[in-house]
Amino acid sequence: MLEQIFLNQSLGSLGPTNFLKHALAWGVSQGYSLEVLALLLLLPLALTVVALTRYLIGIQGLGLFAPIIIAVAFLATGLTAGLLLFLGILLVEILAILILRRLKIHFAAKMALVLLIVCLALLPLMFIFLKVEGAFLFNASLVPILILILIGENLAELQLRKAPKLAFLATVETFLLAALAFGILSSNFLKRAVLFYPEAIMALIILLDIWIGHFTGLRLLEYRRFRKLLKK
Repeated sequence: MLEQIFLNQSLGSLGPTNFLKHALAWGVSQGYSLEVLALLLLLPLALTVVALTRYLIGIQGLGLFAPIIIAVAFLATGLTAGLLLFLGILLVEILAILILRRLKIHFAAKMALVLLIVCLALLPLMFIFLKVEGAFLFNASLVPILILILIGENLAELQLRKAPKLAFLATVETFLLAALAFGILSSNFLKRAVLFYPEAIMALIILLDIWIGHFTGLRLLEYRRFRKLLKK
């Protein structure tokens, strides 16, 4: 339905205000999915919003790209199921790292053993999900699960390197940012906006990124942290 509406619109003569719309129409005519093209254009917007939360609010998480990668994986699994699966993988990876911590071998070999334990732990999970009609998580694609395993390894390492409170906060923030990015990437309203007004959306992203790049004020969470100093 959306593709039909998009193709039936009048594009007008090629120019600086509609060149992206022409490019999208050409991509669809060549057989590319309009859904994939919309997702490709929404990725910069999702990353910009994550950057906004980082510099304006102070939510750090596990870097800028990890939440976006997790959100892309959630597009295949669904948000709720993806979060539950990710939490399960994260717990298994933390336990595996704790078990293998005293094993005196190279880091890469140790991480390979951690991955082995996680993959073996996923086998009973597959049977459990099969019983509750959630087998689509494993049948849809292996890529989202691999993404969650690899990102989970970074979070698991974080739990063991940092103080428990800081590590837990970073994990929660990563989940929040991933959920926010998922909301942007799965929004039908934003998909329509980026398909019908791609040049305007890209211009907005550029302006926001330039503004963020020059931001030097306190973050929202820092106002709370330094409220006693600010009162003086």
